[in-house]
Amino acid sequence: MADAPITYSSLSDLTVASTLAAELQLKLGDRASLMNHPAITYVGDIAGSGSSVKKVGIVGKGLDPMAAATDGDSVFSTALTNANVSITVARQALYRQVTDLAGQTWASVGDLVTWCAEDMVGAATLRAQTMICTAGSAFSTVVGTSGAALTVTNIFSAIAALEAVSAPGPFLAVVSPKQLSDFQNSLRSETGALQWIPATADMIAIKGQGYAGSYLGIDFFVSSKVVTSGSDKLGFIISYGAIGYADGTPAPIMGSGGVMYPMGTKMYVEMGRTPEAAISKIVGNYYVGFAELQDGMGVQLQTRAS
Repeated sequence: MADAPITYSSLSDLTVASTLAAELQLKLGDRASLMNHPAITYVGDIAGSGSSVKKVGIVGKGLDPMAAATDGDSVFSTALTNANVSITVARQALYRQVTDLAGQTWASVGDLVTWCAEDMVGAATLRAQTMICTAGSAFSTVVGTSGAALTVTNIFSAIAALEAVSAPGPFLAVVSPKQLSDFQNSLRSETGALQWIPATADMIAIKGQGYAGSYLGIDFFVSSKVVTSGSDKLGFIISYGAIGYADGTPAPIMGSGGVMYPMGTKMYVEMGRTPEAAISKIVGNYYVGFAELQDGMGVQLQTRAS
């Protein structure tokens, strides 16, 4: 009688083709956010203000010097320089549906509906990053050459443009992955004391995903959300306070048939049901707007996208 060992294949009626690991791995993607970076200025909440537009006043305090005056003579009055920028707050949203069967078979830790609700925070963060990059692409001062690589010379030109209008440092650079790669290639031919300081694990933990390193005191962040214009990417270098944002805080509506949960301070998730289809509905809403506050505080980096 031949041996009859118990093998994996012989247990086919008792096994499944595959199982999910205890922890799900995140799909590769850009989750970087500048939302909490000090270069991005928060200008307030529109809740209860009577308008969806937040107007930011800009005043020229300390910019008008005194002039020589003859003793006993009258002097002319000087008007105060002022301006304003409007930031319009608008709705950003994401909607998901989960069937009961899908929820029952969800193999990860936690309920699938809850998991989708928690993921709305990440969705709001990604939307904000896109809006920041859109605002950053609007600066009228442009350095770089369309279709050409981003170089160290471009960075020096951008710094010179900011310093020419007395934009205060430190500066922040936001570039696409290709722009960062081209810039690093350009660095290889540079000599002297100036040094690129690459990001370490500790610095990424402090500054967040997307932080690439520092050069000339400029923090470089890489983002796939940098605006594409034709065959170019529109990265940017800004002074702290060059981009501002306003937001809104929706109030939960009782008795609306759903339940609203605050996710953080500003983003809300509302859940509902379609019982005849055995579907749970999850909607995330975020009210926010971004705009450049002072055009001279930023420089657009227009270089090749690929």
